[in-house]
Amino acid sequence: MNTMLQRHGPGGPRATFHPGHLDTVLAHRPLATPVRAPLAFTAFCHDHWPVYWRFSSTTAGSPHRGGELARAALQEIAACWPEVLGSASPSAAAWDLLSQKCAVRRTGPAARLRRVLHRLEADALVLRHKMGLTHRQAAHAMGLAEADYELLHSRAVLNIEQGI
Repeated sequence: MNTMLQRHGPGGPRATFHPGHLDTVLAHRPLATPVRAPLAFTAFCHDHWPVYWRFSSTTAGSPHRGGELARAALQEIAACWPEVLGSASPSAAAWDLLSQKCAVRRTGPAARLRRVLHRLEADALVLRHKMGLTHRQAAHAMGLAEADYELLHSRAVLNIEQGI
């Protein structure tokens, strides 16, 4: 018997999953927020999880390790949520925590970038060139104004070209 689970959205069937793939599907979900979690934190997780997971997976070289890193970062963000909300840019404060968490687990090209660039410059290049995000999407993920992201990205590219 071939049982399948289907997930339907407003536009009809979106994806079909076989039971054997449920572990993979569940690994791509953010940590379950407690029932008493502030609505703002729950919304933040919902909004940022896809990029956090992809970034962590890209830098760590493994979707499983990426999920662990992204969940750990969100747990750390939850623990200091009032301070994050009180910062000038909550998304930037949260990104900094994620970036720090991922910095020690970088592998391959992401690790080589990090050896020659500032951590946030390396992040900007990973978001844009490894993950294919637009400048606007990458800026949103990092909690930066688009112009600030473009400056960070340009500086990273220049530093790579100059061999710094």
